Amino acid sequence: MVSNNKRHTMKAIKNKDMIHPSSRKAQQVMRVVLRKDRLEHRQKIKANQSHSQSDRILWFRHIVPEDAATLTREQHHELIEEYLARFNEEYESLVALHRPGKVRPKAAREDLLLAMMNKERQEYATGFEIPDFTSPKNVKVLRAWDGDLNSLNRIKLLRLHDPKYLATIGASAAALAKANNESSAMQE
Repeated sequence: MVSNNKRHTMKAIKNKDMIHPSSRKAQQVMRVVLRKDRLEHRQKIKANQSHSQSDRILWFRHIVPEDAATLTREQHHELIEEYLARFNEEYESLVALHRPGKVRPKAAREDLLLAMMNKERQEYATGFEIPDFTSPKNVKVLRAWDGDLNSLNRIKLLRLHDPKYLATIGASAAALAKANNESSAMQE
């Protein structure tokens, strides 16, 4: 049997006003509606990701000095730490509003900032994407970028991991290997 994977649209379905709820045509209409919803949802998610990525790139573009042609890895990590700390003052001011001895619920903004800061910290631990400032050509392209989402893919990005997090992973892996070696030595 040949599969019919043709994508129907609502225009292609005839007599959709007079259909039985349990008919094949009703199922076809439902598939079309669900597919349309799914595509719209994916489009919204992609747009949100593009906007957040462009905001991040713009932040790094404006924070790097104009006279800097390239940056080292250490300078990249310093910029990331500065980026992660950009909401610290606002968060601390919201926490300072809590009076000792009085029960006051957290502000919605405080919860939002805390969630964002934790998410970005976790992203830095697993791999944080920033513009590549090690290449003079990429720095030139970044400075010429006007913030257009369509030209975002021309900018090369670098994925950096938190060196402190990698060091803790390395230490825990070494401790695990040592424990395995000791247990195997005891068994022999």
